[in-house]
Amino acid sequence: MIARTYSATLLGVNAVEVEIESSESPGLQFRMSIVGLPDTAVKESRDRVLSAIRACGFYAPTSGTLTVNLAPADLRKEGPGFDLPIALSLVAGREKLEPARLLECCVVGELTLNGELRPVRGILATALEARSRGRKQLLVPKRSAAEASIVEGIEVIGLNDLREAVEFLRGDKVIEPEPCRATEFFQAHATYGIDFNEVKGQQDAKRAIEVSVAGGHNILILSSLLPIAEALISRALVDLHLWTSEQVFRQTRRGVNFYTMK
Repeated sequence: MIARTYSATLLGVNAVEVEIESSESPGLQFRMSIVGLPDTAVKESRDRVLSAIRACGFYAPTSGTLTVNLAPADLRKEGPGFDLPIALSLVAGREKLEPARLLECCVVGELTLNGELRPVRGILATALEARSRGRKQLLVPKRSAAEASIVEGIEVIGLNDLREAVEFLRGDKVIEPEPCRATEFFQAHATYGIDFNEVKGQQDAKRAIEVSVAGGHNILILSSLLPIAEALISRALVDLHLWTSEQVFRQTRRGVNFYTMK
């Protein structure tokens, strides 16, 4: 039986969905291989995952061959965030996790040797990618749930360990989704101590910066007066609180670079 779970890897500041497949074949000696351009952190997940599975009371084979495939195979996979989706794909068959249930979820999280979950980076980008792929729920470590809850349109489930993840997916345990904190977050960051109006004159420079920020373009400032350039740049993003959350997310992922030259 081939079990599939879904996660994501970072590609720059964006996330790209990754499908995790696992299969088990008989044999006398035990061997586990992870293929699909994994980096060192992903390759080392083998030991973390097997230890976590046993520590949580699930069966981990001691003979035969386990093969874990990370697709697409030509995309490099980075970071320990694949621990949890790999572990779930390995226990899915014996723990009777429905394929349709796994299809609804994007899963990310680093496992400790005793099965607890540690936060990982790139949660915001992962949440945006999962939502764009039509996933209904995002399963993340409890300490990363607040960050992911900024994204609207997808349920964020905070988990403490591998056992809790299995019980939730099997329907044995009910976990309420994290409340969406998008409005709360943007209201808290809607006040700035500086403003463009404090810069007198420089209308052409201010107009160029406004166009650059709005369109996500880079801008090169040539000035013999570095303090003026720094004053303009430091006030360039003060109007972001007027944007919608989607505009802020898009701008955050795209980025705007400022360069100054004396």
